[in-house]
Amino acid sequence: MTNIKWQHIAGIAVTCAFFALLLIRLDFFQKKQEPVAGLKISQSQQPQDTWMNIYQNHRKIGFVHRTLVKEGDRFRFKENVFMEINTMGITQALNLATDGELNPDMTLSSFNFNLNSSLFQFIVRGRVTGNKLVIFTGTPDKQEKNEIPLSRIPHISGSIYDAAFQAGLNKGATRGFSIFDPSTLSLKTVNVTRNADEIIPIMGKRLLLKKYCADFMGAKHCAWLDQQGNVLKETGILGLSMEKTTRESALAEIDRGASVDFTQIASIPSNVPIDDAETLRELKIKLSGIPNTLHLSGDRQRYEQNILTITRESIDPSSGRSNKIPADIALFLNPSALIQSGDPGIKQLVGKIIRPADSDEQKAKKLIQWVFTHIEKKPTLSVPNALEVLKNRSGDCNEHSVLTVALLRAAGIPAQSEAGLIYLRGRFYYHAWCVLYLNRWITADAVFNQFPADVTHIRLVRGESDQQLNLMGVIGKTKLEVLSQTR
Repeated sequence: MTNIKWQHIAGIAVTCAFFALLLIRLDFFQKKQEPVAGLKISQSQQPQDTWMNIYQNHRKIGFVHRTLVKEGDRFRFKENVFMEINTMGITQALNLATDGELNPDMTLSSFNFNLNSSLFQFIVRGRVTGNKLVIFTGTPDKQEKNEIPLSRIPHISGSIYDAAFQAGLNKGATRGFSIFDPSTLSLKTVNVTRNADEIIPIMGKRLLLKKYCADFMGAKHCAWLDQQGNVLKETGILGLSMEKTTRESALAEIDRGASVDFTQIASIPSNVPIDDAETLRELKIKLSGIPNTLHLSGDRQRYEQNILTITRESIDPSSGRSNKIPADIALFLNPSALIQSGDPGIKQLVGKIIRPADSDEQKAKKLIQWVFTHIEKKPTLSVPNALEVLKNRSGDCNEHSVLTVALLRAAGIPAQSEAGLIYLRGRFYYHAWCVLYLNRWITADAVFNQFPADVTHIRLVRGESDQQLNLMGVIGKTKLEVLSQTR
């Protein structure tokens, strides 16, 4: 184990998992009244101005304010979200602002998305043009352009319950809806089921409401809508919920006693202690509650009949990659919207850290060591992207991972992010690291300066932030039992 303080690592471990989940949860909060393509909203629809409180286990931790106004045959929406998140004693304010324009059928036309936390800012704007969504990320003076091909015009994330209402789902019926998520720059399909109506209290009144539940990557979220299709209440994972309120109540002080140890909520207890994890050659674990959509088998992991065996890699001294990189592997040399390995600043830094004569193994070690040394270990609420991490020199495991991947790719070494679980002091916490290609995939963790990473790194997903959304269906469901430890 390194000399990083336990409380810092615990905070890092939770924010890696929780923030990805938080973004999705907030996306479900965003109710912009967008039905599926081809459905029309009544031309007499009145402007909406809605305030809602956000709760964690019935204690207020934030609020949402949204407006929806009809302008001609189109709609303008605007939403602001504010939350205070306490991670291992560190409270951070999180602000999300979304606005944009919707088509007459209320599918997405254009949007602006801005996330601000204590240190980081994430800005993305986009517009549907023909059969593609053109998006720009970064600050106004330095933006990266990307295009996402579309088979049909999507809804912006968070509109699924409104879409389900407008689709007129019968009780017991299920339908899939395509959405675009600005926090991960990805398209997803979400299945929504119309449940039986329920009577629940809202602002002191008992109301008969329509209930809809969404299955997002295995995680269940539910919403209650009135007869006009307005969302009055939502519930989701980790005890999070949202309920309609007055403006005065929404702007009232947040419950400072609402702080919750998200690390403990998301973590999984180990049945036995694991000492000196870096000395282990193999770890065998029995898993339950794991969906088959996860990336459990392959490379150093083997998963058969609920038993996962993880074998620590050894690095071949001759792994200078004399062989040509396979085409499917070479794809992971390319930059992406959040891993800007082609940026001149990234390339310049790589040129200062490594030498042309270094082997690929030497290059990898130097880059991992640099990230470990120069990026402060600090719980961070952000959409991780390499340029922001390099600018702020701070972040949790996700920030370490994306920057390491960007540096490796800029150095000519294929690399990807991975996420899953890691053992720390009796429990397994959600964490992120990376994997790089030296004639085969090898794990590395810049938070702990491990190359290869120890076998308590349990990979559940591999890929960028859109792949990490698969963790949504794991939180609170997974159980594990350590069967053997081999040194």
